[in-house]
Amino acid sequence: MMKHVFMTLLIGFTLPFSGCAQKKQANATTTKQTDDVKVVALSDKLNSQQVLETIIKTYKGKVAVIDYWATWCGPCRAAMKQIDPIKESYLKNKKDVAFVYITGETSPLPTWKEAIKTIKGFHYRLSDNQFNNLLKSLGIMGIPTYMIVGKDGKITYDNIQTGGYPGDDVIKEEIDKALGK
Repeated sequence: MMKHVFMTLLIGFTLPFSGCAQKKQANATTTKQTDDVKVVALSDKLNSQQVLETIIKTYKGKVAVIDYWATWCGPCRAAMKQIDPIKESYLKNKKDVAFVYITGETSPLPTWKEAIKTIKGFHYRLSDNQFNNLLKSLGIMGIPTYMIVGKDGKITYDNIQTGGYPGDDVIKEEIDKALGK
């Protein structure tokens, strides 16, 4: 019964993206919207620790730049525009860097779907319960907040205590450190 409910929810979430390539993992399904924009749906059964572990495992072998954000957050959207040239540089040079965006249901689904069309990377829209519990478990007081995870799956940088966009120089320096430069 629970499996049926989960599959119904999963199908309901991925239906708007039908016809797109999909990649399934144990706790996640990735739906490609474009070559540069991918939506990842996680099982709603995962707790906050499992959510973060699943996301980090997905990008093991790459440096993951994780951005906690919301569609209604002006500073979040401004930071995304500011980081775009940095992101383009790493993507153009085929560096092992994944840009990961995590939000919750306070970002309305239609608004979120429209917003991510121009945000290259991997997008997670968690349930409110998962998102709020994840932020709480990490001690995140506000958004945007950033976390960089090294190729080995260990967090190498975060600005949880301060929040906000840390600046281009900090982001580039921390990504390069995580890449071993």
